[in-house]
Amino acid sequence: MSRPSTRMTTSERLRRLLAAIDDLDLRGRRAAEFLEEVPAEEAVLALDGLLRSAQRRLDPDAVALQGLLRGVDSYVPRALAERLREVAEETGAHSVEALFTRSEARRSFDHDRESWVDREMRALTLGERKAMARGRNGDLLSRLATDHDPAVVRNLLENPRCTEREALLAASRRPARAVVLQEVFRSRKWGVNRRVRKALAQNPYSPPAMAVQALSLLAAQDLREISGDATLASEVRVQARLLLAQRTGEG
Repeated sequence: MSRPSTRMTTSERLRRLLAAIDDLDLRGRRAAEFLEEVPAEEAVLALDGLLRSAQRRLDPDAVALQGLLRGVDSYVPRALAERLREVAEETGAHSVEALFTRSEARRSFDHDRESWVDREMRALTLGERKAMARGRNGDLLSRLATDHDPAVVRNLLENPRCTEREALLAASRRPARAVVLQEVFRSRKWGVNRRVRKALAQNPYSPPAMAVQALSLLAAQDLREISGDATLASEVRVQARLLLAQRTGEG
């Protein structure tokens, strides 16, 4: 009588590898390296498998997925991302294809048409605003959360006195520059916060690829709300429906 195979799938190998790494950035770098090491077809299968398993809300899978998304966003080379997108399209792995979408944000930032600006903050130099973003004044931190320079927002998010309130202000600011929203998404502390990720996914100024990545760890009620939001790019709404179907066992 033959023994059942104990060989791990590529998805299982990726899941175990990433779940064993504590540091999020290290997880992201290792995820990118893994995707480069295996054939593109296997990489897409692994990505699809991890996206599906993480929808079952298992902690090891969610931890692995956080690292995977960091890798996709920050460390996967553009040529590899394009190859994975092509393979995902060819094989019908729509959730994976959406991670690498090249679509533009539904709305674009126009510096000359801002509906409201903090003119007092704008009158300060970049250096002054960056220094203030490291400070202790809560009122100033709230005002700086709407700054349009990514360096200011990065300093703010790294400030131990930054609260969820400021992070949400930065994530939901409209109009907003894509580079600023990306700083929020890449924040070690706030990029994994559910409410912040939801705000990024619902911001029509977010690049669709980033918004799709932000969806992956949201709750079912968040996905349901986003799937019906007509202000968002179609890729974001479709991905929300796909993930919701996986979450509820309908897909």
